Amino acid sequence: MKKKDLERVLAKIPPHPKPKLELEQYTTPPHVASRLLWIATVTYEDLPGELVLDLGAGTGRLGLGAALLGSTRVVLVDVDREALKLALKSARGLGVDAKIDAVCCDVRKLVLSREAVCVLQNPPFGVHRRGADVEFLRSALRLSRVVYSIHKISAVDYVSQICEEWGAKTLMLFEETIRLPPTMPHHERREHKVKIAVLRAARTGGHYRAAGF
Repeated sequence: MKKKDLERVLAKIPPHPKPKLELEQYTTPPHVASRLLWIATVTYEDLPGELVLDLGAGTGRLGLGAALLGSTRVVLVDVDREALKLALKSARGLGVDAKIDAVCCDVRKLVLSREAVCVLQNPPFGVHRRGADVEFLRSALRLSRVVYSIHKISAVDYVSQICEEWGAKTLMLFEETIRLPPTMPHHERREHKVKIAVLRAARTGGHYRAAGF
């Protein structure tokens, strides 16, 4: 599959019809998702993988993309059951449902019997629940040595510092200005521009060093 074909397919995966403000449910744009997945596959060869996690999966663009690129098993994790139902419906439509599992739970409580090859995530930015982005990173680095994560550009330095304290080295893969449609009740403009960065965090030591684990 070519990158442009991947982007085209991911664009067909619908966004959440009733996103919740407190969960910061903003759909990952298909061009951002496809570029992230392509770098993970071609540049770093982290994909395809035997076990891949999509944390805060929503309707599944990152996770389903990993399955389309050949990953053996992809687990979609989200607290929103309706979002996961939509993701599973899309998985069936794309013919990758045999590779997909869905777990409805808080990422902080997720436990695996073995370490994932990598984590893909577009976490809450922590605007409406302070620290939510850090909680997702903490969980991701607990579950896998390699994490691909999307953050506001203004948070990159802080996130990188936190990851370093936890024994992980971060690299900014690319930055982008995304245009979010008016999906929330308080959105008055036709679109809201947000500058984001896509990071790759990789644990450098043998054990996860964050306090509490």
